Amino acid sequence: MNKNEILRVAANEFAEKVHKLSSLLEIAIIGSVAGDDPYPNDLDLVIIIRNLEEITHIAKYARQMSRHYHGWEVFLFDEDVSPLGRICHRKKCPGQSVDCSVPGCGQPPHLRVHSDFKYQEKIFFNSPIDVLWTSFKTSRLLEHKDELGIAESRRYPVLEDIKIKCILCGKIFLFTASEQKWYKKQEFDPPKRCPDCIEQEYY
Repeated sequence: MNKNEILRVAANEFAEKVHKLSSLLEIAIIGSVAGDDPYPNDLDLVIIIRNLEEITHIAKYARQMSRHYHGWEVFLFDEDVSPLGRICHRKKCPGQSVDCSVPGCGQPPHLRVHSDFKYQEKIFFNSPIDVLWTSFKTSRLLEHKDELGIAESRRYPVLEDIKIKCILCGKIFLFTASEQKWYKKQEFDPPKRCPDCIEQEYY
């Protein structure tokens, strides 16, 4: 299985558990996994809930996804599709982390506030959405996307592995699609030296 398939397994297991909760109204994958990116950086899920009464169970089921992959986020919205926050990865709330001191974090318990994250509705809903389960006749998330006038979702280009010739030893090495994505995210130029030459320089 590629990384996208692994993350979809985690998402489906989570959905199977949470959709049985009485407060759950809808659950969907959003972002790169929903857009079928074969090399997603993480798994983003959105759930619409009636209330926060079962948030402890939601947080527990979310943490269980870490068996498959630690890079997940679960965003909570109310029935009006207004953001409530996102689930914290920590079992204890509040924990011992400095992040727990961010104003509003853990109020209510298990909802984390990221000081460096600013919710921008149109950017958020410009992402692909794959609805896993809904209690509505039609997806409330997709309806809201239409209400925002977003006709086309962000696309995730499919990258292919490329071969590069090392400027030091002349050996041909593979610059994988996954590595390309990471380099681009970090705003790094493609590597010019092979892994062996880099290792010799630092070790």
